[in-house]
Amino acid sequence: MKSNSLLLSLFLSFFLFSFFNISKADDHLHTVSGSVSGCSSKHAVHVLIYEESGFKGMNHSQENIYNPEKGSDCNISFSMKVPSGPYALASFEDKNGNGELDFFFFIPKEPAGFYQFSGMGAPKFDKMKVEVNGDINNIKIVLP
Repeated sequence: MKSNSLLLSLFLSFFLFSFFNISKADDHLHTVSGSVSGCSSKHAVHVLIYEESGFKGMNHSQENIYNPEKGSDCNISFSMKVPSGPYALASFEDKNGNGELDFFFFIPKEPAGFYQFSGMGAPKFDKMKVEVNGDINNIKIVLP
C-alpha cells in the first residue's frame, strides 16, 4: 500500500514538474536584431515591434529609440527581446521630436518604413509578419 502511494506521488510530482517546465518554455525570449538605414542622422530613430492585436491601432508592444551620430551616414543597429510569435517591425525618424509618427490623413509626414513592406497600399500584418521562434539577426528596414 505504501509503495502504491509513493509511486503515485512520484508520478504526480513528475507530471507537475513536466507541466510547469513546458509552460515556462513559452516564456523564453528571442533576440530580434537588424538595422535601419535611410535616415538623416539629425533626429532620433524609433524602432517599433507590433503584435497582431495592436497592429491596426498602431499600438506597438515594444519601442527602442536610437540617436544616430550626427554628420555620419545613418545606419542604426537595433536589438529587441521578444517571446515566440508573429510580429511586424517598423521604424521612423522623428523629425519634429514629439516622440510619435505624424500623419497627414493616412500618409506619414516623417520618414517611416516597415520590414517586408513594399510601400504599395496599406500595410497588412499578414504580409509583413515575421515568425519569431528563435533569434533573428538580419532584419533590414529602409526609410524613404
